[in-house]
Amino acid sequence: FVTARRIAAGRAFYAAHRKPLQKVQDATGVPAELICAIIGVETGYGGNTGSYRVLDSLYTLAFWYPRSGDPAKAQRENDRQAFFRDQLAQLFALSKEQHFDITHLTGSYAGAMGWGQFMPSSYRQYAVDGDGDGHIDLFGGSLPDLFASVANYFVANGWKKGEPVAVRAI
Repeated sequence: FVTARRIAAGRAFYAAHRKPLQKVQDATGVPAELICAIIGVETGYGGNTGSYRVLDSLYTLAFWYPRSGDPAKAQRENDRQAFFRDQLAQLFALSKEQHFDITHLTGSYAGAMGWGQFMPSSYRQYAVDGDGDGHIDLFGGSLPDLFASVANYFVANGWKKGEPVAVRAI
């Protein structure tokens, strides 16, 4: 997964957007390199944001979630289907709040959207207006919005400046 090509792309993206990334890092304590890494892993710096209609993906998974037929897996499959039903409802709320035409939104086969691959509930909960224009755009139209939103996700989930990103499991 970590290849010379991905590393080079990450370095180039970081260099091209150093100033707005540094601004978000200074404000949140989330390292600019981590923000870049998330965008790189999720979409290859916007190169692959998904081609599935988000509405179709969520509808399909909400009402036609694939069943294995294994009784031991039934509860997990029910839980996943409930998750996607909630995401479908979140998509409708998001479209109303952000004035999205949900018939045109594309993303992953699971309904994740934009350069950061936010699920509708995460978009609603963590997306922020990083450029101050009164609109939130995580689809590549506003990289300051994207950078601030990725950092906000980490901060809202307990990110502490200066603490390790990972710890050794024992």
